[in-house]
Amino acid sequence: MRVIFRLLFRVKVLGLRNVPSTPVIICANHLGWADPFLLLLFLPVEPRIYVLGLDPTAISEFRTHVVSTLEVMVALDRDKPLKALRASEDVLKRGGSLLIFPEGGTLGAQEGSLLELQHGAAHLSQVSRIPILPVGITGTKELWLRRTLTVRIGKPIQPADFDGEMRPRMHAMTARLSSEIKALLPGDHEHPRFKPLNRFLTKLFI
Repeated sequence: MRVIFRLLFRVKVLGLRNVPSTPVIICANHLGWADPFLLLLFLPVEPRIYVLGLDPTAISEFRTHVVSTLEVMVALDRDKPLKALRASEDVLKRGGSLLIFPEGGTLGAQEGSLLELQHGAAHLSQVSRIPILPVGITGTKELWLRRTLTVRIGKPIQPADFDGEMRPRMHAMTARLSSEIKALLPGDHEHPRFKPLNRFLTKLFI
């Protein structure tokens, strides 16, 4: 799948040295269907990365098939948040890493911007004592053949860096995460005259 991605797009991954060899909670902005694939394919394969996200059966049959084959989805039911939290904690306890899109499952409106972040990732980090790894993704809002997709990886945010009661720690950690992700989003300035396979690639998993 890495080969296929590299044939379709130009993939750049910056900051791989910042990825720890121990479990981490990966938090990235979310622009389109390619985002989780970029991180699953181009970040280190160990610890294995699991994705916290909406039940894929609510999105598309094709995505359901792909996700089921990869066996990396931790399904999120908005009506049962505690169940998702326990499942996420279990992934981390078993030595896996967890990928979260903290904008709350909503796709960003444009390249280089970030929606308000939810506090779930910070809460999970404080409870599990596992650091958060901020990631900025550009290029995936609108896709075409040989489009440049860039992943920028920041330095881990340690839960021990925040003092006080649980709620203030959680809010402070979310604010730090938002600031760090924004710093990794220089925006997209690629405006080619032709965009081969634009509609097909952009809507492929939708």
